[in-house]
Amino acid sequence: MKNKTLVLITMLLAISGLMLAACGGSPPAQPEPAPAEASPAGEESAPTEAEAVTVRVWTHQNNAFNDGLQKLADAYTAAHPNVTISFETFDYDTYIQTLQTALPAGTEADILQMFGTWTCSYAANLAPVPAEVLSLDEAHTKFFDAPLNGYVCDDTLYGLPQEFNIEYGATLVNTQLAQEAGIENIAAGWADWDAFKADAQAMTVVQDEVVTRAGYHFTAGDHLAFTLLSLIKQQGGNYLNDEGTAFTLDTPEGRQALELMKSIVEAGITDPVLFNDEANWTGDCYFEQNCAMGLIGPWVIAEYSADFPEVREATIYVPLPSLGDQATFVADSGWGLTVSKNSPVQATAWDFMAFVALNEANALDWNIGSGTLPALRANTEGEAATKLVSEFPYFEPFLTILPNGQYIGNLPDRDLFWYDIAYPHILNYLQGNEGLDEALKAMEQEANETFN
Repeated sequence: MKNKTLVLITMLLAISGLMLAACGGSPPAQPEPAPAEASPAGEESAPTEAEAVTVRVWTHQNNAFNDGLQKLADAYTAAHPNVTISFETFDYDTYIQTLQTALPAGTEADILQMFGTWTCSYAANLAPVPAEVLSLDEAHTKFFDAPLNGYVCDDTLYGLPQEFNIEYGATLVNTQLAQEAGIENIAAGWADWDAFKADAQAMTVVQDEVVTRAGYHFTAGDHLAFTLLSLIKQQGGNYLNDEGTAFTLDTPEGRQALELMKSIVEAGITDPVLFNDEANWTGDCYFEQNCAMGLIGPWVIAEYSADFPEVREATIYVPLPSLGDQATFVADSGWGLTVSKNSPVQATAWDFMAFVALNEANALDWNIGSGTLPALRANTEGEAATKLVSEFPYFEPFLTILPNGQYIGNLPDRDLFWYDIAYPHILNYLQGNEGLDEALKAMEQEANETFN
């Protein structure tokens, strides 16, 4: 399985410390981790094994993520001198292959960094979260639904999320281009899609009947599916049946969602032949100012800021309007931590994970160091939110919409649907190569074949 967004996130976060240094002289200073004895593992006390305990942790190769984990491990082992936390890292593709071979063989580490969307595929090899660490009911009160639900399989919790992975809900906006187009207060957002399209049209540039600057770019690989599924949800519809065992895309809600997407193209705001995943990809397009607005997650800011500081200064995120009464959007479940059911040191592993992911101060420290949005609700409120936004001002609009996020669901093959089914059919429809009925029926049929 290979997720282009995850690969890009991995590349980004591996260099995020360098990017932050380039933008502000040095990465933001981080507070010391909370004392290990304050671990929120409930009534369970810290491990008291008399003999030395080594906890092996597998992670994907990402400097920002792993530096944050190492810092927390140092604080934890300082309070538990009999415990050693040993990290082993793998590049992204190798890590996926290693999980696929090691878990069935029982040769995996004790703690496994997991992207939430993968978790249920490996649930048979993972240990459920002990009730004394965190019950499922407690988890729903502590974490946002979208990151949490990737770790819930058959009503059982199998891990602790650390980040909210978001690719829909708000769009990049170049405020300078908006002002040049006569839009004075674009940060106020839009009451509906008609108002949005009017502003996007005003920022579009067409020369000799060719769109040379798109007013809004949403036609890259990840975002066509996120847009379709989110718009279906906003109308009160669903793209899966009640059992979650079949896609239901050929519906009135699916039709209206695709029609709205086509109306953006027909308004001349973008040209899906010139702006897609292969040409004028969203990140390049936006920061090179070939797009005035672009649909992409906030991780892109750090990746491009050093090379495009003037564009970064003019950049904000603005929430997108809803197609219905609900402001719902769909999201992947982001990175978090799980424990192997084969681990001989599960008690210590869970205690360390609680220290990392349930202690609010430690979890926030990790989010700031990695430049990720929190999975914990508490870290998007009050002083924690103020601290987060002071480091990443572009996070602010997202903090208000995170409660509206819903997990995409436990799809048989998320990437197959995203890149080989939804993307080509929607793009063909927007380019005029497929009809509406043809695209919907083909997507539904091909997506349902993935359940077999």
